[in-house]
Amino acid sequence: MIIFFYWMLCSWGIGNANPKLAMAQRLSRQGLYQFAVDQLDKVIRNGQADPDVYSFRGHVLSLRGQYSLALEDFEKSQSSVRQAGRDGEAYAYSMFALGDCSAISLNQELRNFGQFHPAALVRLYTTEIEMARYCNELTLAYALQSEMAYAFPRAVKTHLALADLAMDESDLDLAWRALASSQIYFQYVGVADMYARIALIEQRYEDAFQLLQYIKAQRVSDRSMILKGMATILAGDPSVFLLKMNQARWVENENPHLLFLRLWALSEVQDTAQMMYEQDYFQAVCDSACQQWVIQNLEREIQAELPFRLP
Repeated sequence: MIIFFYWMLCSWGIGNANPKLAMAQRLSRQGLYQFAVDQLDKVIRNGQADPDVYSFRGHVLSLRGQYSLALEDFEKSQSSVRQAGRDGEAYAYSMFALGDCSAISLNQELRNFGQFHPAALVRLYTTEIEMARYCNELTLAYALQSEMAYAFPRAVKTHLALADLAMDESDLDLAWRALASSQIYFQYVGVADMYARIALIEQRYEDAFQLLQYIKAQRVSDRSMILKGMATILAGDPSVFLLKMNQARWVENENPHLLFLRLWALSEVQDTAQMMYEQDYFQAVCDSACQQWVIQNLEREIQAELPFRLP
């Protein structure tokens, strides 16, 4: 209902440009997320805060993986028209990353009533399918992929979504066919993630590791890093994943799947003291139900039982 109200405002020509955000937006576009947060903090300290400022700070915090802080800002900015666009996407993903599956409904509202270019619907469908998969709503995930295939038959992500769903059912033949179809239309780095996932399922861990070597820049999704983490650990080089997770983009990321993989990597390199320290934090933010959710999703990705459990 809130998103529909925003949609009506936008249809009446009310834009979302806000001069208070200009510098932070410029910094964010360059991947300088912490500097963008600092700029928004300055605006707030100067008494110039409004719902747009909090909404955009929530967006940038989500890009840094600081989902708890992001959600606090999004709650303060419910009246911002920005939440009908990319900020709303970040809101939904922050909820999902911390295990709140009601994010699916928010994403659906955005898809139906949000302020997006039609091409952005491909991204919204893709995110919603990922949410449905990880939240065990597989019937919904298949229905969404069918809608996506009807609306965007040539979109690469349409075929990658089908490949993911096929792998969830251990149907590697269909996954290979979907990947072949995806490359008819466009070469996209996300294809590497799917090839790597097939390699993980087939226990070709070194191949998966090599396929994910493209992840050098900071601006990749949590899902790509989850696959990279499993590939590097299972290929016997957990230190590579730990090095990546210590980079600015990832060091404060709160996604419990990545936190769990970090603990696994620390266990593999036998850094017991650091592992016990980080495990206390992990168990404080991710209870037993959350931990089961994480393990279930990681096992879904590789279609096998994880060889690691917390002590």
